[in-house]
Amino acid sequence: MSADTDTVDLAELAREAAGGDKAAAQTILDTIQDGVYELALRMLGHPADAEDATQEILIIVLTHLGTFRAESTFKTWVWRIAVNQLARVRRGRRETITFEVLDDRLRTGLREEPSERSDPEAEALARELRLRCTEAMILSLDRELRIAYLLGDVMNLSGQNAAEILEIDAATYRKRLSRARDRLHGFLRQWCGVFDPANPCRCAKQVDCAVERGLLAPDDLYLTKHPARPTPAALDRAADEVTGFVHLAEVMRGPSTYLAPDGLVNGLRELLDSRRLELLRT
Repeated sequence: MSADTDTVDLAELAREAAGGDKAAAQTILDTIQDGVYELALRMLGHPADAEDATQEILIIVLTHLGTFRAESTFKTWVWRIAVNQLARVRRGRRETITFEVLDDRLRTGLREEPSERSDPEAEALARELRLRCTEAMILSLDRELRIAYLLGDVMNLSGQNAAEILEIDAATYRKRLSRARDRLHGFLRQWCGVFDPANPCRCAKQVDCAVERGLLAPDDLYLTKHPARPTPAALDRAADEVTGFVHLAEVMRGPSTYLAPDGLVNGLRELLDSRRLELLRT
């Protein structure tokens, strides 16, 4: 969720919104939409799939506010709705990748020298490829391990909170998280130059083959051009500096927090303004 979550009494806002307060409902949306969208994007791998899933999740949240009984924190309640919905949605267009396929692509796509494209274009493509590669590694996990990893190491939730959201005991959650980490660490350790500078793979040396295979295109840099926190300039600096990190979570988390697209945000605001939702008809 956004940083504002810590300073807003969401439980009270939920009660007000359930009673028909549109402003309270809008504040709830403003507070939770980015976190829900990022989880959906990381889980499904493509912005369009994530946007559809996020809209469904947020509408479920809004139309079920009256069922929130404060038996957990509001954030936990929202995460649980998000996780359950993401488990039900059809596989995203990028959920076809496996570690074996990714390994083959990297082994056969590595060139001896970086791309000879102009510096700005080559840098943009290499940056996009790095983000897509880390996303592909996460997508190579099965959904059960993927959501455990995302909640713990990407969304920074505590093990106890993540277990509560998944409605499993803490020991089971720790086992899932450990298995996910082991699989990711094993893959990164043998290949990734971002994870370990001694490894052979470099994003800049994968660019030309990725373009030739139709896996990457200069006009479709949907991750590097995605709305993100921090700013694009800070995103560039962070992407450069990440080569100094050796921890698994830092590589997988990446240099940015993806924000909900404006089209999704504006569409939800229009939905609230239309008063088509049952809770706002009073």
